[in-house]
Amino acid sequence: MVIDSFDAARRLGDAELRVLLDSGRPEQRVWAIWALAMRSVSGVSVAVGHEDPDPGVRRNLAVVLAGHGELDLLVALAHRDPAPEVRAAAMQLVARLAIDGTLSDGLVTERTVGEAPEVKIAVLGTMFEDAPEWLCELAHALLADRDGDVRYEAFEALVRAGELAEALMWLEELPEMEARLSLMRWSARGNAHACAEQLAESSRQLRRLLIESVRAPSWKDLAPAIGGDPMLLRSLLQRDTSQLERVDVVSVVRATLDDERGGWIGAVRARLAELESAPDELAPMLPALYELCMRRIADLDRELVRWRGEDEELALELEDARVAVEAALEQVSRLLVH
Repeated sequence: MVIDSFDAARRLGDAELRVLLDSGRPEQRVWAIWALAMRSVSGVSVAVGHEDPDPGVRRNLAVVLAGHGELDLLVALAHRDPAPEVRAAAMQLVARLAIDGTLSDGLVTERTVGEAPEVKIAVLGTMFEDAPEWLCELAHALLADRDGDVRYEAFEALVRAGELAEALMWLEELPEMEARLSLMRWSARGNAHACAEQLAESSRQLRRLLIESVRAPSWKDLAPAIGGDPMLLRSLLQRDTSQLERVDVVSVVRATLDDERGGWIGAVRARLAELESAPDELAPMLPALYELCMRRIADLDRELVRWRGEDEELALELEDARVAVEAALEQVSRLLVH
């Protein structure tokens, strides 16, 4: 008998349909699954509304099969349907059932790595905190997938699973452009602060890329990743100078002390002037800040001797800078006394 339509397929017996399911052409396998489903599940044709189903209908069929416990047919749909979007919908259900222990996890792990990106991403979407080891291992394997979207979804899946160290190691090893794109996606939808917290102990390079990748950088969101690192603070201010007003005084002082260029002394002076006494976290830094101001004044004095009479414009700039540092020194001295 020539099987060249769904009508021809549905006239076959169950045993013949299962043979067709195993060895038929892609479209014949669809007909076989559909015919078996119509015989196994009462009202299935009404539930999905078609006799010869298109891919959208077959995605609905996956839900119907799972709901009625027709797991053999669900697995067949996940493994054999010619449309990646249908296999993805069915395989996600198979994965959830495997997580529950209803189906073998081998039905997922043995097929997913060689599947289309849609199927891999669908399976990764089932990841949750403290997910089973087999699912985490699958996500680890997919970090090396050829498809960039799959790699990123595997990264996010591992973050959700609590496998943060492995996920961040993958980020650290990425080429810069892919790292930027991944950080842009990860920090989207109001997630920048959580990303900054999770990257707080990562390399300076990765934290810098985060600052440069978020759509709307702010000190409020990115403070955990910046801390008092002067280079990272400068990266933030290069994108939005107004953020300096939002940086807390301890972080500004720490960045100033760590900055070889002695930057932000003017900002430090303004912040210190607002304080009646030094907070506990700031007090231990004041002696070092006092020494920094003294060295900076001495450096400016030497520069003034060099340029006064030769470049009056530069000399005036140096005098203004010296006045600013002296004002900062005055505030530091006041807080040291208190």
